Amino acid sequence: MEIDFKLTTKLADLIKNAYQESQTIKNKNIQNKELNDIVTDVDVFMEKKIVDAIKQWFPTHSILAEECGQIKNDSEYEWLIDPIDGTINFAAGIPLFSTTVALRKNGEAILGVIYDYSQNDVYTCIKRQGAFCNEKPIHVSSTTQLKDSIVSFCLTSHYSEKHIQDVLNVEGKLAPKVRGLRLIVSSAIELAWCAAGKTDGVLNVKPSIGLSSAAGKLLVQEAGGKVTNLAGNPRENVDTMLVTNGKIHSDLVNAINN
Repeated sequence: MEIDFKLTTKLADLIKNAYQESQTIKNKNIQNKELNDIVTDVDVFMEKKIVDAIKQWFPTHSILAEECGQIKNDSEYEWLIDPIDGTINFAAGIPLFSTTVALRKNGEAILGVIYDYSQNDVYTCIKRQGAFCNEKPIHVSSTTQLKDSIVSFCLTSHYSEKHIQDVLNVEGKLAPKVRGLRLIVSSAIELAWCAAGKTDGVLNVKPSIGLSSAAGKLLVQEAGGKVTNLAGNPRENVDTMLVTNGKIHSDLVNAINN
């Protein structure tokens, strides 16, 4: 199977079908994970469907998934899967959750698919081939002033007290300078909306490998945006994250760090 937009369509169909099938699960069976985070039977069901399909399509590829962990093979390719990004929203009936799948080659993201259930939107991207929503090209916003910008924070229930305090500190610095700050708690949606120009920036104060943000970061870059850590430097493998339309990036870096 080729790595092209036919593959992103197959992945999108796989995700939609798996979610439809998951609706037969009447009891979500909510269980605790790290700190206050949770997992449901829908997360596990969705992930198995996606992982099984990828194993069938690409049996030699490695896989890193939110619930089952790592399936390591001797391959330059690795799939990153978060079956329900925003599980707490999903379990509570808040319609802000997504499914995100990314493919990396030698550690670099080359393909991404995000399904935003709240809008029934499918976001797709392939490195150097653009970013799309429902097969239509998308671009980051044209906002150039912090005072006109909307910025969202990644925040989940498995943040430590230190990370929560870091978020509050950054919020205090940005609140007087931007039009709006948002907490959506599905990083894939936040990044997809930034790529589509609905918001102007996304930040994460907790160093992470970016399992749920891998597809979204590539999507924003392909839509014309910029990705660094909070200091404005290229991200390491485990690092903080600052993603913007590129036009407000340096101003955000200065506002966060001064």
